[in-house]
Amino acid sequence: MNKLALLLLPLALSASAATPGAKTKPSAAAAAKPKAAAAAPAGAMRAKPVRVEIDAPLPKGLPRDLNLGGSTTVISGDGDTSGGGYAVTFLVRGTGITGIDKESLKVSSATAGGADVSKNDRGRDSWRAGPFPSVAEDGSAATFEVRLAPGASRVKNAVPVVHGTIGIECATGRETKTATISTKPGSTARLGPLSLKVPAAEEDGDADGGGEADMAAALSAAMAQAGGADGGEEDGDAEAAAAFLGMFGGGGSDGFDLEVSGDESGLARIVLVVDGKEVERRSWMNFGRGSTFGFPAVEGDSVRVKAEFWTGRRTETVSF
Repeated sequence: MNKLALLLLPLALSASAATPGAKTKPSAAAAAKPKAAAAAPAGAMRAKPVRVEIDAPLPKGLPRDLNLGGSTTVISGDGDTSGGGYAVTFLVRGTGITGIDKESLKVSSATAGGADVSKNDRGRDSWRAGPFPSVAEDGSAATFEVRLAPGASRVKNAVPVVHGTIGIECATGRETKTATISTKPGSTARLGPLSLKVPAAEEDGDADGGGEADMAAALSAAMAQAGGADGGEEDGDAEAAAAFLGMFGGGGSDGFDLEVSGDESGLARIVLVVDGKEVERRSWMNFGRGSTFGFPAVEGDSVRVKAEFWTGRRTETVSF
């Protein structure tokens, strides 16, 4: 099988990494500096489809790029092992957007080529939220993905039409809080609703790689769960997890890691302040029990931590 991608609109959004849990990390955590604009009035936002991927059988010998009805069609290679399906990316425009509540996704109908694809061959819901929503740094737009895995017998080479609702998280501004923490391993501090901790040497696994192996195992399990109860690509999850950690792991031996726990739902941004200058994080990980932010190495016995928190937060139910 091949994956057929119909690119219906170009996107110009900066992607932000998503938490493997229920909600996405506010765009936030990515380091956006501008204050959020006033949130759009309730009911003002609506999502529209901008990209479709179809995982269905295709004839052999097709060129890499086709043109069907004026839309560019790209054959991107082998599909996953879920038995065929669709992925529809939606675009939301507004103001003050900070995140996507993936758990709130509800699909009311899904059809393709006139056939119902909202259920799989076992009669269960075929839909779920995709893993990596994106939010523009200025809060003016966001994208999320709805994935459908109805099974090979139900997949058609036709653009799916999906309707439903999802929660879009918004805010009207930010407030800043700071705290100073010792750079000594094991040190702790409070920063608003958050608890900060510098991981101890035996906790980060630098000596024998145990910590990284544990994190890779946790990420692999999260990836398998994201695949859905009825299928999903599981082969190679461990390798993918290890590769992910290699790219986005903590500060490492040449950096400074900071563990953050508590209510992170309102966290917009977190940085270190060294010699009066802000130092952005270079990595971020979250496995459902708190986050680890990796920063470049710091000198001295203590360091100042600055965090921005969203204010005027609310979640708007948006239709698509």
